[in-house]
This record gives sequence, structure tokens and C-alpha cells, in this order.
Amino acid sequence: MATPEANQRPRTAPTLYHLADVRLGGAFPFLGEGGSDHRAVVRETFVRAVDQALTLEPSIVLLTGNLFGTPFPPRDLAEFARAQIGRLTGAGAAVLVAAGPLDALHDRSYAAGALAGMERVTVFPATPKVVVLPDLEVTAVGASWASSATAPPDFLSGLTIQPADRHLIGVGYLVWPQTDEAMRALRRQIAATGAMYLALGGSPVRRDLSTERVTAWCPGSPELVAPEEGDGAPLLVRLDGHAEVTPRPVARRRFARFTLQPAAYGTAEELAAAIRALGDPQLAAVVRLVGPSRINQHIDVADLRARLAGAFLALDVADESCPSLEDVAAAPYPDLSVAGKFAAVVRREMERAPSDEARRRAGAALRLGLALLEGRGPS
Repeated sequence: MATPEANQRPRTAPTLYHLADVRLGGAFPFLGEGGSDHRAVVRETFVRAVDQALTLEPSIVLLTGNLFGTPFPPRDLAEFARAQIGRLTGAGAAVLVAAGPLDALHDRSYAAGALAGMERVTVFPATPKVVVLPDLEVTAVGASWASSATAPPDFLSGLTIQPADRHLIGVGYLVWPQTDEAMRALRRQIAATGAMYLALGGSPVRRDLSTERVTAWCPGSPELVAPEEGDGAPLLVRLDGHAEVTPRPVARRRFARFTLQPAAYGTAEELAAAIRALGDPQLAAVVRLVGPSRINQHIDVADLRARLAGAFLALDVADESCPSLEDVAAAPYPDLSVAGKFAAVVRREMERAPSDEARRRAGAALRLGLALLEGRGPS
């Protein structure tokens, strides 16, 4: 005969496999012409994520927003997603889905019915819904975005009215706060839920929103989907008295920003070599050139992008450097020479420039003009 203690807990602690922002079929304009090919990479990464889940054998798989990059996936993509999720349910996992703003419910339908009728799959409606999994002693409260909504569904408030439960979890997609005050308010909401774990979407990179008593995470995307620094990975969450979270990366690609000071390089070739050394075919990079530049150091960013693009998945170069006023004033050109007069005119423009951007534009004109006067065309 079972003891009262045995009736109070499942035989093993339930485990969750938490995914968000997969963006199947999404557009990736920051990758330029490579965006189309990247859609195939995202699909392959999702397969790896499902493979990993089958190895880890979670009790529940949580998809918290933007499984698709569109609310109307084409038939082949819908069938692909259905097949992959079918692998999870076939292994015994329950799958709980909360739609995000990219794959929002349209006329109460999720992804044009892509997951309709699947056993062990629940797509949360636009109003908070309670799903009880008695075998696991798990109560989940979640909600989906709707295409007609102007704000995310308030599933956090739905958690606060639930009775105390050994394994209470929340499932939904948030709008990421843009100010410190908004972030503090969100953390207060999280703390008030009393949940053991909040499975959140809303960030393409992993973020920990946990409070003292409530564990809350955005896993980030399993593959690169946005030009934002940081890592994303499926999360394995073990619910055993508390939520123990372990990232399980599957991504092949990444994004990074770099800053270089052009004055540190004697020639355009040296600068190009420094950027090329950062290259990786799986890396989308933004390189910012900052700080002081020499007064005659013209930098052709379009040429740099074209020459170095092959070393990266995607490359953007932004020249934000500018000669200092002191260097312009000390320009080593005779006052009556064309170069000297040009430098004097630009110095006055820089001195009365109304903004840093206007000062940079004047400095860029000086660098190009002096390079041309010295017989060095744009490099």
C-alpha cells in the first residue's frame, strides 16, 4: 500500500526542455544575401535540438514563442515542424506551446493549423489557460499572442491566483523591458507568481530573470536569428524542490561586435588584415572603427566589406572614427598650399559642428580630400 509521502510526489522529478525563438521560415535580413540559406540552417538546428531532447528524455517540452517566423508557414514547413514535434510526443513527452508575436494566433488558429489534432500537444489560447499534468504533478499556466493583440497576454497574473502546487510553471512570451524601471516592475511581477519555474520567450539570447524564490529564464534562440550579442540554447530544467537550469547548446553560428582604432594601423592593408583575422565562416560580425584617425587616413568601408565578406557569414563595417581637432590644427601642410587651405577650412567646420555626427562628416571629407591631394585614391 502506498504511503502518504509516496502519493505526494512523482516517482522521479519532472524535467523540462525549454525552447524559444526558433523562427522556422523566418527572414534574416541582417545576413544579407545569406538570409535565404540561413533558413535551412535554422531547420537543421531544430532537428539537432529535437535529437538532443530525445536523448535527455524530458517529461515536458516547452516552446515559448516564435517557433515559426510567420503565422502562415508554407505546407512543407508546417509538415516538417509537425514531424519533429511528433518525434517528441512519440517518445512520451508532453509539448506545451505559447505563440509569440511572429507566430501569433490568427482567428484562434496556430500556424494555420500546423499542430492541430496532435496528441499530447497543447497550444495555449490568447487568454491564460491552466493545464494540469497529474502524472507529473505539474500545473502549467500559459497564454499565446494573438494577431489582433496590441500587448502580450498577462499570463503572469494568471499564475498568482493558482493554489500552491509542488510544480507550478508559467509558459509565455514577454516584451523585453527597455528601461531599468520596467525591468524592476517585471521582476516584481515574476516574484509575485509563486511559480517554481517561468518558461519565457522574448529574447534571441539567453537571459536569467530569476528572483529569490522564482526561477525564470528566456533560453534565447537555439540558432542565430538576430544581430544581438550573447548565446542562446535549449534549457534542460529539473524540478526537484527547486528549478535547476542547464543550457544545452546546439547552435552552429553566432553574432559578435568588434571595435578597432584605425590610427593603430599604418596602411589600409594592415587594417584589412586585422579585420580578416577576426573572420569565421559561421560568424556574423559588425566591426566599428572608433577613436582618432590620422588626418589623411581615408577608409573605404564599401571596399572593406566587399573584399572581406568571404571571411565571414556576414560582415558590416562602420567607420565612426574622426581626426582630432588638435591633429587637424597641426596638419603639416604649408598655409598657402591647397592642402593647407583645405585643412584650415575643414578645421573651422569641425569647430562649429553642431553634433558629433557633423564633426565626423567633416573629418571624413578631410581624410578623403587629403588622400586624393597626396595622389592616393580611395583604398
